[in-house]
Amino acid sequence: MRETIKEIINDVLDRLEDVGIKNTKEARDLVFETGMSESGYRALEQMSAKKGIGALSFWQIEPKTINDIWNNYIVYRKPLIEMAYSLGYREDEPHFCILTNIALAVMFARIYYRRKPGNIPTEIEDRASYWKRHYNCHGKGTVEHYLKANL
Repeated sequence: MRETIKEIINDVLDRLEDVGIKNTKEARDLVFETGMSESGYRALEQMSAKKGIGALSFWQIEPKTINDIWNNYIVYRKPLIEMAYSLGYREDEPHFCILTNIALAVMFARIYYRRKPGNIPTEIEDRASYWKRHYNCHGKGTVEHYLKANL
């Protein structure tokens, strides 16, 4: 399954490159490693949350983050709107779409990181810190957890 997830990530990142977001090894690694750290590719909903309230997808994206990415980034970029629609995004059910569609979840996870400062680090230890600082800053995850999930 992990190899299939990597293939999906690469395909989505190739499509994002077509609309101006680079597909780099570091980006592919960070998106894959984020999924490993957040869910281990075993849970589509946050285990401790009530249904429909907690984080969604293998990347554990919060509903408010989905809304923010759409309302404050994607809607201002027509190629990203078109890409999201082509992957199955529906404005009337955004959270359901992210929960049930791996490609959309990858797109949103990558765009989430795209909006953060600095380059994605090359070394896994530095990506672990980058993930903690930008993606899991309010979560219980640690750099050590990220490394253990990915090494």
